[in-house]
Amino acid sequence: MTRATDEQFDEASFWSLEPGPGESLRACLERTLRQAIREGSLRAGVELPSSRRLAAQLGVSRGVASDAYAELEAQGYLLLATRRAPVVAQVPSVREPAAATHAAAVPSPRFDMTPTTPDVTLFPRRRWAAALAAAVREAPDDALDYGDSRGSLLLRARLADELGRTRGVICEPDQIIVVQGATQGLDLVLRALRDTNAARVAVEDPSLDRQHKQIRGLGLELAGQPVDRDGLIVGGLEADAVVVSPAHQFPTGAVLSGARRRELLAWSRDCGGLIIEDDYDAEFRYDREPVRALQGLDPDRVVYAGTTAKTLAPSLRIGWLVVPERLVEPLAALKELLDDLSPTLEQIALAQLIEGGHYQRHIRRARAVYRTRRDRLVGALARHFPGLSVFGVAAGLSVMLELPAGADDHGMKRAAGEAGIRVEALSGYSIDDRGRRGLLIGYGRLHEAAVDAAVAALHRAVAPELG
Repeated sequence: MTRATDEQFDEASFWSLEPGPGESLRACLERTLRQAIREGSLRAGVELPSSRRLAAQLGVSRGVASDAYAELEAQGYLLLATRRAPVVAQVPSVREPAAATHAAAVPSPRFDMTPTTPDVTLFPRRRWAAALAAAVREAPDDALDYGDSRGSLLLRARLADELGRTRGVICEPDQIIVVQGATQGLDLVLRALRDTNAARVAVEDPSLDRQHKQIRGLGLELAGQPVDRDGLIVGGLEADAVVVSPAHQFPTGAVLSGARRRELLAWSRDCGGLIIEDDYDAEFRYDREPVRALQGLDPDRVVYAGTTAKTLAPSLRIGWLVVPERLVEPLAALKELLDDLSPTLEQIALAQLIEGGHYQRHIRRARAVYRTRRDRLVGALARHFPGLSVFGVAAGLSVMLELPAGADDHGMKRAAGEAGIRVEALSGYSIDDRGRRGLLIGYGRLHEAAVDAAVAALHRAVAPELG
């Protein structure tokens, strides 16, 4: 273990705190330390000064230093122990090897406002590493063998309790199938529908374009059902199944109203159509408690899909389906046919995080970070785009800036991209062109200190297109 001297810290350039616009000293210190660790300036094993000494060196309060250290520990960058100096943890470096060449690499944007991505730097590395190590040490031998294609019973039991408590889902562990992300979950359901001679699957229009490709790729007919401020318009829905996101529709941000929920469930009872509920980011609702999952209102007619892609990290590939009892056997058989089962040790690790309350605490911390970014983004949009409405602010990791009818949102997306700003065009997610235009602006990877500069740069880039 290496101890850095006080002189080294006094002289190191990265200890010069330069808060960005609206950035607190705590956030600035946290960002500075995290960048130094990721870049390798602070190597794994280096002991940092105590919070008291660091505060004195930088001329800030001890609380600022303590809070920054605590947040970096939660993110896995530091190891903290009582009466011991903080130690830099082992984390991947962002520097590329000197010999590496990436001629075709896509340059990183100056401002990444992708609407579908979380901030993976918030991932609780230390907690996850500890849970995974415990799973390796403590899992019984049969957990390393081929097992139940539905997944670890331990995780399914924890999920049944957690989803019931937080989302109002009604199920037994036997009704849960652990899948490798939401993509595989939808694939299994679509295959099961095709096996029962279903032909037509409806989706919200606009909606995630990947779902459109999945439906068409399996030879099913894709039908777009329009969305308004109350969510999916049920009238005129003709399909064997429909994919909906009631808690927070992507990309418009609409919440399915109570009346529409009742109407959709009545549609299912009348025609036998299956409802596939995509509950992809309901954990991040900021101004009031999340609305209850649609599945809890009629468990026999709804397949509920959830994932850790937004709460933890997309690369974990951990998701789940909660399915009516009649679909358990066919979906489990399809899961076994495709890949036997999802990785078990990771499932056990997640179960331990849930049982110990660490998963819930991580979500609360992430929610606070995203809420701050959301608030600053909404304020910046109001200043730089006066007169344009912003939708979807209540939840999720993105908002929709509605543009005048007939505006070229694809052209604005291109102009923003040329200025180093990554946003998406609303019309790119549409099946039928209904004339609505907008820019989808994500704040999952946009640090709060950069929000105003990002929105100002976006306005400069697209102003000529707005006229």
